[in-house]
Amino acid sequence: MSLAPNLTEMVCAVGAADCLVGRSAVCDYPPDEVKNVPVVGNFGAPFLERLLAVEPTLVLEVDLADQAVAGRLQELGIVRQRIVCNSLDDIPRAIEEVGLAVRHETDAKRLADSFRAKLRSLQTSQPPEATRPTVFLDIWPDPLMTAGRPSFVAELVRLAGGRNVADEIDRDYVQVSAEWAISKDPEVILCLNDSPSAQAPLAAYRQRPGWGSVRAVRTGRVYGGFDTKVLLKPGPRLLGNVALLRTALLKPGTDTAPEPPPPPQGGP
Repeated sequence: MSLAPNLTEMVCAVGAADCLVGRSAVCDYPPDEVKNVPVVGNFGAPFLERLLAVEPTLVLEVDLADQAVAGRLQELGIVRQRIVCNSLDDIPRAIEEVGLAVRHETDAKRLADSFRAKLRSLQTSQPPEATRPTVFLDIWPDPLMTAGRPSFVAELVRLAGGRNVADEIDRDYVQVSAEWAISKDPEVILCLNDSPSAQAPLAAYRQRPGWGSVRAVRTGRVYGGFDTKVLLKPGPRLLGNVALLRTALLKPGTDTAPEPPPPPQGGP
């Protein structure tokens, strides 16, 4: 059973979807493989009765919030495995841990090695420092949340060619004041959330007091409409967003996310 969407995706990606007997309400990918798996609760917060009804032998989680549930699992001898995914380097390790847990080590190693190879390629092809715009990451608009230096989202932005204005903050995600963000005068704003304002972010920012003087707003470099179910999930598909972010960061345009690159063409 998996209580985190990135771990559920990893279980399926290593070929072990048939092992899943339960999932959280936000574990929705891949849809065809998880749609018939019973929902046992919310992210990191299962309902004990539902959990026990599916009779898991292993619970994969990133942060089990309810310690009463944790204690009950221990009493029943149900194994809990906490898998950390806070950074890009954590992701291939997590894939291998999941593969070991569900006895699909070979497939997991292949997927993890592919992720590492793609990460190395992106690291060696990063845009030069002189071309990097400063970026504010709008993780949530009210209260205003952003991503600090340790977060995998900030790592993605660095890979894509940006300089996160919140890299001075040594926390993954943090609430900040509008005054603080405005004082950073970012050249680009990325709205990485599913709020209504993220669908027309430039118009929304122009209406917010004080933001009209910010370079990103003045030049129209405020972008939204990203697939946050991929971009904010530390899973196997995460690096596929780097090209999209590079387009937004390095090529001024409209206030919506650039079109994703076309899928690779098959051979002759």
